[in-house]
Amino acid sequence: MRLGSPISPRLRRRRIGAALAGLGLVLAGGTAIAVAPSADPAAAAGTWTTRTAGGMTTQLYVPGTAPTLGTARALMVNLHGCVQTSANLRDGGNWTATAEARGMVVAIPAAPNGGVLLGCWDYYDSNHSRTSPSRHDDNLLQLVSDLLADPALDIDPDQVYLSGLSSGGGETMVMGCLAPDVFAGIGINAGPSVGTTSGQIGSVAVTHSQVTTTCRSFAGSASSGFGSQVTSVTYGSNDTTVAPGYNTLNAQVMAGIYGATSQSSFSLSGLAGNNTAGSGTLWSDGSGPRVSLIQNTGMGHNWPAGGGPGGSYITTNSIDYPAYVTDFFFDNNRRVDRSTEPTDPPTEDPTDPPTDPPTEPGLCCGSATNAQHQAAGRAHSYGTNPYNPYYADVSEDYMGQGDATVTTLQESAGGRFDVVTTC
Repeated sequence: MRLGSPISPRLRRRRIGAALAGLGLVLAGGTAIAVAPSADPAAAAGTWTTRTAGGMTTQLYVPGTAPTLGTARALMVNLHGCVQTSANLRDGGNWTATAEARGMVVAIPAAPNGGVLLGCWDYYDSNHSRTSPSRHDDNLLQLVSDLLADPALDIDPDQVYLSGLSSGGGETMVMGCLAPDVFAGIGINAGPSVGTTSGQIGSVAVTHSQVTTTCRSFAGSASSGFGSQVTSVTYGSNDTTVAPGYNTLNAQVMAGIYGATSQSSFSLSGLAGNNTAGSGTLWSDGSGPRVSLIQNTGMGHNWPAGGGPGGSYITTNSIDYPAYVTDFFFDNNRRVDRSTEPTDPPTEDPTDPPTDPPTEPGLCCGSATNAQHQAAGRAHSYGTNPYNPYYADVSEDYMGQGDATVTTLQESAGGRFDVVTTC
């Protein structure tokens, strides 16, 4: 299980089997392992197909499993880096297992017209506009519209996510700032901050204040979307292409915009993947996690697949970032009606009674561990110990993370429970 993105028992059962060297300045080698997609445009679910969406050639994966959150499917748009291609991420990005586990559609578009240079996405500068989108921004917004309009895909507009490496990571942040109402979650992998130029990748060239101002200006009248958006940032300690400081800056900026002021650390040891060395930082608000930052020790400038065959600017010696970022988004999505989410039957009987049970019939007020509150029907959790977030029933008050955390709940009419300091 992972902090801020726990893996439920249902997900464990469902999980099946299984850019740059200068962001447009330096062309590096690297070959992808090719796996040909289905040539049949009417291919069955559970396969990769190629289609045009948003005016871009897009690799599309439609899973054969049902969605695990809400009643419709999530959409993950994944952006390649410079030099890299959408086929590289299709073949080596390690998306298939996570897409099947979550019942999620994955779309990997190719930058229009070969990108601004060497396949790069046009994330540069601070003149991106929501009212007159262009420079790849309009293509990505149209891609989402095109896929949402396809009834066969059954995509939930409240579960649209975007992730990307390098220039794709930079463009991911641009789009997250430009359209926070469209993208419920953004995953920035070694991406420069918004407002930077193509020549500002080797060292951090912008301030926290500048990036915050640029991001807010991009959003304009759509800024209310920041209230329910979440962000994941990841990078490698050995990245010599994009300055590592951009990653910390990006996480801090988004946490500030979200008002997520509570900061904590977490271990990567419980994450999926072949290399879980490194550190994690989480920013939360009163309702739970909002921003996650992971530094993966030993990783260079790569997409952290954590499994699969790997490929051009894709490493398998990393955490399984497709699994992590998807779980983080699903478990912390603020937009989905969770009352429709399927639940698992109890896996075992509770072994300990509540520490402060009601002594007579009537409304309850007492302290207990989160696990005991859940066993007694007063709370619920979207994950497994020790990093799972807990919420009080009906009120959805945040109770902290972990089975052993002790909280005090006050019951009121209608089965509502609120977190209180004392009874």
